[in-house]
Amino acid sequence: MPKRNEVIERIIVADSVGSRLSDYAVGRFESLPSRKSVKKAIKKGLLLVEGKVSETAHRVKIGEELSVVADDTVRPVYERKVPILYEDDYIAVVQKPADLPVSGNAFRTLQNALSFNLNPSPQKDALPVPRPVHRLDRLTGGVVVIAKTLSVAANLGHQFESRTVAKTYLAWVSGLIEMEKTIVEDIEEKEAITRIEPIKSLSHRWFSELTLVEAKPQTGRRNQIRIHLAQSGFPILGDLKFGGIKSGKGLFLFAQAISFHHPVSEDEMQIEAIVPKKFRLS
Repeated sequence: MPKRNEVIERIIVADSVGSRLSDYAVGRFESLPSRKSVKKAIKKGLLLVEGKVSETAHRVKIGEELSVVADDTVRPVYERKVPILYEDDYIAVVQKPADLPVSGNAFRTLQNALSFNLNPSPQKDALPVPRPVHRLDRLTGGVVVIAKTLSVAANLGHQFESRTVAKTYLAWVSGLIEMEKTIVEDIEEKEAITRIEPIKSLSHRWFSELTLVEAKPQTGRRNQIRIHLAQSGFPILGDLKFGGIKSGKGLFLFAQAISFHHPVSEDEMQIEAIVPKKFRLS
């Protein structure tokens, strides 16, 4: 396991001289697979130039050493049990409760509960704390994939970036959807695509006509499913932010399943979560 402040990766600048550090470093370190991860590392002082903390706008020079150091942030442990759907020495898949943020500055987060729930990895590049590799909204429960090692975090990051991870959500929406549809509507000027498939419909004594749908996002924009369904005239039950009816039982959106390739064995992983009882509307 890397020690605090230990250099875990280093490279020597040999090309793209004059590029901004935040641009040059993208994709050059296993631990920093995306532009977002690079900017976050620079902000936290984890991406060094010649052994010193640098700025996003630094222009790289030929021969400079760029290095990534282990995060020395000490995270508190939140002693809350969460369902474990799969676990080995490299990854885990857990079921996030609907009232729990994935991460953030709060104490009560899934990130802070992972050490309490998961076994530590014996691998040489084990992360000090297991790391979620994607996010769910606080109000959305369901499957979350966790990396236990540095190389696995990088591999899974690439899989999400390249859109090879398939996710399936369940949602109860207001209105009657009778046919499959693909919603293509930009979100914040970025391409966003969601496939919707109706499962069943019912007339509810309190909520009128409702349809249970499977939603399969093809892109990963923030609040994508909630926004797309609301824009299409079918807001999710309990989604007060995007025009849904108050349910009394929170947001009726659930990350039911996920499929990806195991970063080490390369086996196809298909993991399903336990659907909450509240979804059994009658």
